[in-house]
Amino acid sequence: MITRAQVLAYRAAAGGLSGSGSVLLTGVQDHPVGATARLALALRGASAAASDRGVLVHSVRAAMHVHRSDDLGLLAAALRVDDGAELAKQAIGPFGADLGTGFGAAVDDVAAVVRDIMADGVARTKGELSGAVSPRVDRRLAPWCQGCGVHHVQDALFRYATLQAALVIEVESSKVFRFRLLSAEVDGATAGASGPGAAASAVWAAPGGGTDAARAELVRRFVHAAGPVRPAQLAAWLSLTPAAAKRWWSLAEPDLTDVEVDGRRGWVLAADLPLLQAPPKPGELRLLGPYDPLTELADRDFLLPDAAARRQVWAAAANPGIVLCDGEIAGTWRRRTSRGRLTLTVSPFGALPPAWAGHPAVVADAEVIGRFFDAEEVRINTAN
Repeated sequence: MITRAQVLAYRAAAGGLSGSGSVLLTGVQDHPVGATARLALALRGASAAASDRGVLVHSVRAAMHVHRSDDLGLLAAALRVDDGAELAKQAIGPFGADLGTGFGAAVDDVAAVVRDIMADGVARTKGELSGAVSPRVDRRLAPWCQGCGVHHVQDALFRYATLQAALVIEVESSKVFRFRLLSAEVDGATAGASGPGAAASAVWAAPGGGTDAARAELVRRFVHAAGPVRPAQLAAWLSLTPAAAKRWWSLAEPDLTDVEVDGRRGWVLAADLPLLQAPPKPGELRLLGPYDPLTELADRDFLLPDAAARRQVWAAAANPGIVLCDGEIAGTWRRRTSRGRLTLTVSPFGALPPAWAGHPAVVADAEVIGRFFDAEEVRINTAN
């Protein structure tokens, strides 16, 4: 029997908050753009001068994530879906099912046009790139958008195609980001490339073993980061239908073992079982940013059993940062900047340790947050 406290401590270790885990194994979602992924890494001690700070791409769920550059081939291979009916409707609406088994070919078609346009080396905003791509693809792939008042490539299809086309994202501000080709070193590398995923593989190397091997590795990474988990949680993370998620899950199943936590069955990597049974003690107090991987990869009702508290952490819009106390989410924080001063206002869910605001780890995290937002001074307040 594994206890909930062991799971929380294990996830902190796997997520780089204690021990040697790395959140870049699964990638770090950036939402809103430029505001969360780099902060999550900085709070885990990642240096801006690191040799591989990661690159921002559309990956899991076609959402923006920071990944290690060495993992982009694996992602391109794993995330190219042939049948749009395998994608969850909430992620793509009826468009995926309508294309059905033609979805993978549609991704390839859009990716080929994207790469042709981006071959000039000019960085483009999403609007500029979509506007250039849309007239050059089959009209079925660029339906009429009532909100924009134009025909353009269906949004999720466009985002999936940017990964296959080897585009990375450069953030200029909270409102402006641009796509660019990962590298100009494709001078002739694309010659002779053909077949699914050829555009991406021309720039970054696909893993050995093909699509199934890449998907098995991605499942293993998710289970490592979020375990114990079930196939339904994998489906939510990848925005797949339950049936598709079970097929992906089966690829890694030989490496998994089941455990019971508070009467709930879940799976972890067999290799991770010793760490789950005896995880390092999590830090007494920490501040983490909004949309941190610790909350975004988790089963929310397990991570935070109190429903009222969950509504505060996972808000209808603009999630707050969180306060961790011995691995538990003990409160939230929001920021306000005025004349160079950053104020973090903490709303605890219960009593925090005495003099918690002066705890060395809290002070250190507040300083990291202050530097991230270019503040000259940081203060910590408790909400009334």
